[in-house]
Amino acid sequence: MKHSRDSRETRGPGRRSIYARILTGYFALSLLLTGLTGALSYLLLRHFTTAQYIGSIGRKAHEVAEALARDKDGITYEDIRTVERLTGAYIGWIDTEYTVRFIQHRSSGPEGGESAFEVRTLDGDEEALVRRIIDEGERPADVRYMDFLNSRVLYAGAPIHDEEGRVTGGVIIYQAVQELRAVTHSTVLVILVSLVTAGFVSVLLALFMTRQITRPIRALTRSACHIGKGHYGELVEVNRRDEIGELGQTLNDMSLRLKETVFDLQNEKAKLDEILSGIGEGIVAVNQEGEIIHRNAAAMALLEMNRYELPNVPHRQHLLDMLSAAVATRERAETQWVNESGRVIHALVWPLLNGAQEIIGAVGLLRDVTESERMEQMRRDYVANVSHELRTPLTGIRGMVEPLMDGYIETEEEKMDCYRVIYQETLRLEKLIGEMLDMSRLQSGRQTVELEPMDVMGILHGAARRMKDRAAEGKIDLRVDEAAQPLPLVMGNEDRIMQVLIILLDNAMSFTPPGGRVTVYARRDGDRVWIGVRDTGSGIDPADMPYIWERFYKADKSRMRTTGTGLGLSIAKLLCELMNGRITATSAPGCGATFEFSLAVCGDCPPA
Repeated sequence: MKHSRDSRETRGPGRRSIYARILTGYFALSLLLTGLTGALSYLLLRHFTTAQYIGSIGRKAHEVAEALARDKDGITYEDIRTVERLTGAYIGWIDTEYTVRFIQHRSSGPEGGESAFEVRTLDGDEEALVRRIIDEGERPADVRYMDFLNSRVLYAGAPIHDEEGRVTGGVIIYQAVQELRAVTHSTVLVILVSLVTAGFVSVLLALFMTRQITRPIRALTRSACHIGKGHYGELVEVNRRDEIGELGQTLNDMSLRLKETVFDLQNEKAKLDEILSGIGEGIVAVNQEGEIIHRNAAAMALLEMNRYELPNVPHRQHLLDMLSAAVATRERAETQWVNESGRVIHALVWPLLNGAQEIIGAVGLLRDVTESERMEQMRRDYVANVSHELRTPLTGIRGMVEPLMDGYIETEEEKMDCYRVIYQETLRLEKLIGEMLDMSRLQSGRQTVELEPMDVMGILHGAARRMKDRAAEGKIDLRVDEAAQPLPLVMGNEDRIMQVLIILLDNAMSFTPPGGRVTVYARRDGDRVWIGVRDTGSGIDPADMPYIWERFYKADKSRMRTTGTGLGLSIAKLLCELMNGRITATSAPGCGATFEFSLAVCGDCPPA
């Protein structure tokens, strides 16, 4: 059943299998050869049998003629009658006058005498036959239809010679063909039986030979179908050493090589998919009809769509239109948009060509340029902020120098006021340039620090003492909270820790109104010590929180005027990272802010 089912699967509607074709061919050839052999055998055997009978009756005619020639008393009725009984034939006697006499009334005719003979009138053919016997001395023999007998008969003639060899008459023997027909019928029966037997044997041989040929072909066909369905590596056993065996071996070799090739292609495709999935840029590919055939996870994220979502947003449809245009025009194109989440997406599309330089699709590369755009904006803002910060003290210095040069200021007190302003603006300018240089060195990685064990509480008190006058000037309560338990030594650099604390304290006092409080503290959390500065100022707006670590960033506070450069927190963040720590900020509008940075505990050092 499985064999038949496979055969049906490999044949289409209205098609015959090779098994049926070969079997039909073998069967038709066998029938044709058997029929031709039977017909030829019948004709040859019939011809041979007829020739044998003709030869036999010819010999009989010759023997009768010789017997009659030896009779010295002449040919009588009894002679002819005796010959007829011996030969079982119909005898005609011919004289030299070409007259043929036959015995009259065989069963009840007269007994002897001339009246016992019947003289027949000869037609043209019989007369020619008689003349051949008498005149030419021939012995003709053949099969022909005789009108006076109303049937086909075997006939043979022979001349009668005297002692001198002269023809004195002749005899014609006619014999019915029933015996010949019986032999022919028996021959036909034998031939038919032989044909049926040969046909049956031929059919069996045709079935066997057809099956021997088509069985390996069907096995090869099933194997090829399995390979076509993706079952690579399918092998077929064909134990033959002919062309079919070579075909089977070739198919096995092809299957193994195809399996290796497909395996290599799958590996390469998996590698390519992994590479495309791992890169940050989004990739979208379409075919010649503009249908998406590939898109990686990055493209899905940048387009903000899931796997089954259709491009129903204008910029997504615009991307597909650009890809279709690249297929149609062979030209590159690019565009940029802002997606729903506010990210800036840059898209570049170009046509995809095969080895024959034919268009087979298009590819689009998507990149998130939000950070690049932000950095470019930061660069512009940085230039603007630096220009502004440098112009402010320079403008103040110029405003004091010009009156002094023009002699408009006469009193020493006024001059001292101008000198004081110039000095303050110079200090401000020096501080700005110093912070910019620190920022540059820290960002370039050229600035290094040596870490050593130290006591953080001593540094906290030192920073509070340095900022005491600033706190008193702003009427701010500056205090240091002592730790509830002794803190371990930390790994850090005293100057850099002091610099970070001064930046945080200056920032806290700038945003704390008179009467407020700024607290410096330290606490331990696992293998790290956190140093913090907490104030009771106006706090930081949540919208400003992500940007407070950027250079020259200043929150716009309508209730508080700040005089900083906007570089302090950026420098503090870089310094903490330089000491293998990190800095955090927490705040709520109107509730103050808390800045903390961490330092690693010295593992091999005793407690402070």
